[in-house]
Amino acid sequence: MKKRLFTAVLAIMSMAIVEAKVTPAAIFTDHMVLQREMPVPVWGMADAGEKVTVSFAGQTLETTADEKGNWMVKLTPLATNATPQVLTINDISLQDVLVGEVWLCSGQSNMEMPMWTDRARWRNIDGDKHCANGANPLIRMARMSPRRWEKFPRKDFPISWAALDADNAQSFSAVSFFFGHELQAKLDIPIGLITSHWGGTRIEPWTPPCGFDSIPELKDIAYRVNAKLPSRPEYKEAAQKTIEAYRQWLDAFTMASANGAELLPPPEYPEALKPAINHQQPTVLYNAMIVPFVPFAFRGAIWYQGCSNRGDDMLYCHKMQALFNGWKEVFQNPSMSFYFVQLAPYRYGGDPEALPRMWEAQSAFEKANEPKVGMAVINDIGDYGDIHPHNKGPVGKRLADFALARDYGFKDIQPDFPRHTTFKNDGNKLVVSFEHVKRWKIEGDAPIADFQVAGIDGSFKPAQVTIQGTDLVLSSPDVKRPRAARYLWNQTVTGRLFNENGLPLTAFRVAESFNPEEVVSELVEGEWKLAYDFDLFKGVIDNKTAQYDVDNTKSLTGKVKKVAYFVNGIKRGDGTVWLFTSMDAFTADAAKCGVPTVSSGAVFQQKVTNVFVASNAQGIPTGNFPEGNIEFWSSNYGNQPFLKLPGNNAQAYDFDDSKGNASPEKGYGCMQVHLFTEKTTLFAYNRFAGRENADFGIGNNKGNNNPDWTFMSNLSKDWSSANIKVFVILE
Repeated sequence: MKKRLFTAVLAIMSMAIVEAKVTPAAIFTDHMVLQREMPVPVWGMADAGEKVTVSFAGQTLETTADEKGNWMVKLTPLATNATPQVLTINDISLQDVLVGEVWLCSGQSNMEMPMWTDRARWRNIDGDKHCANGANPLIRMARMSPRRWEKFPRKDFPISWAALDADNAQSFSAVSFFFGHELQAKLDIPIGLITSHWGGTRIEPWTPPCGFDSIPELKDIAYRVNAKLPSRPEYKEAAQKTIEAYRQWLDAFTMASANGAELLPPPEYPEALKPAINHQQPTVLYNAMIVPFVPFAFRGAIWYQGCSNRGDDMLYCHKMQALFNGWKEVFQNPSMSFYFVQLAPYRYGGDPEALPRMWEAQSAFEKANEPKVGMAVINDIGDYGDIHPHNKGPVGKRLADFALARDYGFKDIQPDFPRHTTFKNDGNKLVVSFEHVKRWKIEGDAPIADFQVAGIDGSFKPAQVTIQGTDLVLSSPDVKRPRAARYLWNQTVTGRLFNENGLPLTAFRVAESFNPEEVVSELVEGEWKLAYDFDLFKGVIDNKTAQYDVDNTKSLTGKVKKVAYFVNGIKRGDGTVWLFTSMDAFTADAAKCGVPTVSSGAVFQQKVTNVFVASNAQGIPTGNFPEGNIEFWSSNYGNQPFLKLPGNNAQAYDFDDSKGNASPEKGYGCMQVHLFTEKTTLFAYNRFAGRENADFGIGNNKGNNNPDWTFMSNLSKDWSSANIKVFVILE
């Protein structure tokens, strides 16, 4: 018995000795590349209190694992070395370690797309030939594979490094392949590429919690992330509130059960505390596909993603900023470079201007973070029929040129794409100026296309373009005085205008600001006709007859093609506030475009198309929008949604309400125009018979539960004057 017991003890001790072995982080393997000229973290796991010795390139560092078994040392900046060396961690010897430049390559399917497969639609042009000639022992790659997601950070997923050869290059990211080859050819030093990508993914899953914390505009996402992390105060607060709610319910439930009373169901479990259930939720890809090599030393990252966030508009700019801020923090590299690819043209369907708005957001992110951020424009190499352009060579080269010029000092490389700077009105022309261009080059023999200009009504017409040095002069016979311009403002347009370096001009839009007097004068000088001029303080008599100052509808002949509302007034404490919005006609009858009184017979509860908005009111989105909606009637109404528009609030009067069935003669009255995609009331005029006590506002009502101003009775209280002018274009 004693002998068997002694044998068991020895076995347990032997297991403990094995378990006590120091384990480096998964990213540290044979054939790796370490970043030169920067402190290099080396870390891993061991038993608490275990001594760890790291030796490399003449440096020997010692540390002790903490109480959780974590250990880390930082090698002082290393010199470039293409000769294989050995990295020693206690009794572990990692062979064939080089020192050079290391980059992280991440994103969705366009970063994932390999050099070559048997699938013709999923490989680079001539990828097999590039691979056959692409073997290079000084280019080393490491891939996070297979792809995975996690609710909480995990570090134990294996990664392996390998020198790039003709075989493993075939399944390697094509963008990364060309990027790495360009760097290695120019620098003639070892290049390390760590790829981590997943097709179809949004940007939020790749972003660490600290990234969301850094952006006020993303506070809702930050809260949802932090409420799921047991270490965060948001989690503890939500958990405590939930405990209290369930405790109160249980007490009431117990009492009701004892007394034979009705038993009510428990409170709904808080959405914020529910765990992640799929790979598209915030931080879950960061937890599994980035954390395993945090905080490895990189020079920077390249990023190709955005298709899955198309529709975010300018919010995507904030999300990119969160990703960039977060990666800089977790990799302990405030000087990290970040070069990304602007999406290529593609026939997505749906709103054709959603992609240009994404291009605008990507451009805004680049401009806000230069020179550490650069955007590779590829609107000249897209494929309208394939979301994955197959020619990734120029993509990788354009990304590499940013690194070569900005990180490695190649003065002869000019990586910057032409970009608009300022513009000015010159009579019937608009003159737009640009940076990063010395001479324009036009592809093909046809005139420059895909520029548009618009007057004060926001209706864009094709523009004629004249090159004047590096400026572009835009005009149109259909626009008397251009107030706005845009370029490539559609998802299926190809860039044909380049700078002297062959780099394409990116999509952009610009617009002048203007005052209300200019709006009215230019509208009446053009094809717009004034239908109504209405002083809201004169109001509506008996909910039947609006007291218009001007009613031209009897003299207007023809069907209405477009409708515009110019709403302005003097708001107490704010001065003049105005809004102009135009849209495709929702009725052919000009008489029904005014205040929807009983006498007018106007009742409309529907979407409207091609909405343009200009305003000096804070918080109102301006520009062109594919859709909006109107609510015009003289009846009462309720807050239950009728059109079932996304984001509506069934407990408040907002942009989607229901018309009541009460007698119109005794109704409340509603005249509202909304941008439901933005959850915004453009203007609202309600309770017509209230006259000076009517509800009125431009933009959302932010101080009340009802954003559409219902029940405010605020006309004379908030405004010293208020006016609505109605304009129409007739067929």
